[in-house]
Amino acid sequence: MRVEDYSVLKKCVSISILDFKLLPEEPEFYSCFHLREDTRHTLYTDKMEFHVLELPKLPKELKEEASDILLWAKLINAERKEEFDMLASKNKYIKSAYEQLRVISQSTEKRLEYEAREKAIRDHNQMMYEARSEGLKQGIEQGIEQGMKQGIKRGMQALILDNLDEGVPKERILSKLQKHFTLTKQQAEQYYQEFTVKE
Repeated sequence: MRVEDYSVLKKCVSISILDFKLLPEEPEFYSCFHLREDTRHTLYTDKMEFHVLELPKLPKELKEEASDILLWAKLINAERKEEFDMLASKNKYIKSAYEQLRVISQSTEKRLEYEAREKAIRDHNQMMYEARSEGLKQGIEQGIEQGMKQGIKRGMQALILDNLDEGVPKERILSKLQKHFTLTKQQAEQYYQEFTVKE
């Protein structure tokens, strides 16, 4: 089993849009939950979040400083064109979403075209992300492997040259190479020739 770093774990976000009051004693329409220890309230992980929108708690009137979450919740709950237009005028992202909603609500064919295009875009983006991640991982693995090979070769070279300087006979050097680097006699001979010829 391969063990990966915790940082590669993707965040899991749950968004619940409710048409009933989940927490009737709380006046706020929006809640965000995390996993915490019961007595010390220590956060268990930042990789999980639960967002809850309780639509029956939405305020009837919007204030000027309304949050983006409130605007999106009002959009989800909107029924009349005037409400959609008013919300679109307050946020450029809501305006874009409303324009897309109008396009896909024109006909079944348009909706299917829109959904197919959006799926293709999401699939492409996911494939590109995974390809980049895999390429980076392979590059790191190849770099480590290459570094290890170079380190081993430098170790063999040092063993050969140090022993030659000390006047150790060739057969004894070959024996040391075989023992320390788990080589066959032929491999040890090849490395011996490679490093002594260079000198």
